[in-house]
Amino acid sequence: MVLLGREELTEAESVLKQLFPESIKVYGCVFNINRGTPHNLEIVADKWPDFSVIICKPKVKGVKDREGDFNMYSIYSKSKDALKDLLKTPGVIHTDAFTLLAGVDIRHLAAVQEFADEHGIPWKVQCVMNVLMLQDTSRLYFKESYAGLRFPAVSTAHAHLVNSTWKYGGDANSYNSVLNYITHNPSLCVVEEDGSEPVSWLLLYQHCALGLLYTLPQHRRKGYATLLVSIMSQNLLERGYPVYCFVEKENEPSHKLFTSLGFKHSSDYRSVWFELNKREET
Repeated sequence: MVLLGREELTEAESVLKQLFPESIKVYGCVFNINRGTPHNLEIVADKWPDFSVIICKPKVKGVKDREGDFNMYSIYSKSKDALKDLLKTPGVIHTDAFTLLAGVDIRHLAAVQEFADEHGIPWKVQCVMNVLMLQDTSRLYFKESYAGLRFPAVSTAHAHLVNSTWKYGGDANSYNSVLNYITHNPSLCVVEEDGSEPVSWLLLYQHCALGLLYTLPQHRRKGYATLLVSIMSQNLLERGYPVYCFVEKENEPSHKLFTSLGFKHSSDYRSVWFELNKREET
């Protein structure tokens, strides 16, 4: 196992960029780290520079946010066997702790299942995601006039609102994650004329994926989600960010929205969120 330092991370970013879509989540983590975004991650590879597996894992355990609460890992792997070998390396996985492997190539899923079974670790598949990347910018939607609307960044004052509507939110740890996303990453919201509160918003996770897209029920069917995704995507492209999102395979409305705006997914690649051990509810 090799812990990547500053020079290796710079090189990793360049190499991972050539390996989309499979590498996109790890690339997003490395992209942010290389630009000085505050983080609690360390990046390890099975070997360097001719790696087959790169894993982003928590540096300090027990941090009070959702990533720390779920002990969340991001994984890029070129082969099932290489992934299994790295997982068996002491210090990569703590076999007695709840761990969420958030992004296992479905083609290498057997590696983590076999690892868990061999160590007597209970496991379950949490969800399967499609990875959608922006490929056709001509389909982004922009209006000639935005009269009556403002599109500021989301304020930290609205973190509670965002957390209360987030599918994975609602507690203190998820609030801290939302606060981190708002503070350290680009975000965008819709504020209507004469209003001060956002009615629709879009954030960026620490791995640079678009997420937490939400419109208050009374303000839906106004095209706000379409505008937010389009404007945010253009802003991210201008700043050199990757533009992508994860959508659960059952979420047809989100899949339809993003594909209508030029996002596409690879038919032979899906990403699995995989749980090791049972999580103690707090």
